[in-house]
Amino acid sequence: MPRPTRHPVERPLVPAATRTIERDETPAAAALAEAARTDAVLVQRLAERTVERDDIARDEALVELARTNAELARRLAERTIERDDVARDEALTELARTTAELKARLAERTIERDDVARNERLTELARTNAELKARLAERTIERDDVARIEALTELARTNAELKERLAERTIERDDVARENAVAELARTDMAETQLRLHAAELQAINGELESFSYSVSHDLRSPVRAVIGYAAAIEADYGATLDDDGRRLLTVVQDEAGRMGDLIDDLLAFSRLGRQPMTSALVNMTSLVCEVVAEQTRADERAVFEIDVLPDVRGDRTLLRQVWVNLVSNAIKYSSKSATPEVKIWATHEQERVIYHVRDNGVGFDMAYASKLFGVFQRLHRNDEFPGTGVGLAIVERVVHRHGGTIWADAHLGEGATFSFALLNGDPE
Repeated sequence: MPRPTRHPVERPLVPAATRTIERDETPAAAALAEAARTDAVLVQRLAERTVERDDIARDEALVELARTNAELARRLAERTIERDDVARDEALTELARTTAELKARLAERTIERDDVARNERLTELARTNAELKARLAERTIERDDVARIEALTELARTNAELKERLAERTIERDDVARENAVAELARTDMAETQLRLHAAELQAINGELESFSYSVSHDLRSPVRAVIGYAAAIEADYGATLDDDGRRLLTVVQDEAGRMGDLIDDLLAFSRLGRQPMTSALVNMTSLVCEVVAEQTRADERAVFEIDVLPDVRGDRTLLRQVWVNLVSNAIKYSSKSATPEVKIWATHEQERVIYHVRDNGVGFDMAYASKLFGVFQRLHRNDEFPGTGVGLAIVERVVHRHGGTIWADAHLGEGATFSFALLNGDPE
């Protein structure tokens, strides 16, 4: 770096010194000349040492300058105190100004040099950092390549070892699984064989029961008809000669024979369900329900029906008609003692099923006996309260089951009952 040029400080003429010379020319002139010479020498030394950027020399120069100024001030004070206080104060003021100016110039030069040096150091530091980063990146890449190759080699070795172990364990598990599968298959085959045997036995038993019930029901019809016929003949030929008790007994015989005939007819209908083949077709449930309701309300026109639009379903229309006949007739019968019998019929959807509901405002029943509802000849009310044979709901359950559906009921005593049955949207199996 080139050495800056220092210019000597031009000191203005001091008016106080002139007045002092007039009073005492010899001592004052000598003191001022000595001060000027000393300041010039100090400024020159300070400039030389500052150019060399020597902080220690600058501090020494400042100390020397302060010491010289103090000495000059002391000498001047000694020589001028006695003669002119005003001249001394002016000289001291000028000396302080000159000193401050020198310090300011020295500080400016120092700051300039410090800024230049700092910039040079920062530039050098940035260059060094860039070089270090470049070297580090080169070495890192080299180490990464080596590490990657080693990692890939270790990974390949580990994968090979894992594959070998997996193959060994897979073979062991396959052997165990194969043995378990063979045992399970044998057990399943045995269970399936037993199931087929049981199914065949049940089918044979059901066939025999259906044949027996059909035969019995068919054979019983003739004697019952004979009893009904003879009772009618007795009433026609000897009714006038019978007393009240005799006519009552004859009426009991006719009623029980008629009830027996109804039981036999329902039993025959129940037996035919197992023999009757099913046909699958799309059934308009709304039309079918309206048809059944029109037939059933002829006996009791007080019943008020609320029928929603019902979704169609595939099934056997004749068999489904029996379901609706029994459910609608039961709703009318068990709500007949209400002031205004009300029956609501609607449907809901649940995943792949359609659920049909029939609700009445009749006498209801105790849910503790709900399991007996769908049994043959099972009744929850006495015959003198509500006549019936106890076969209707058994027929409903069998038809619904043959369509792959389910049926259930919900009721409370004195609050009516709701019967619901669910059928699949597709063809029944």
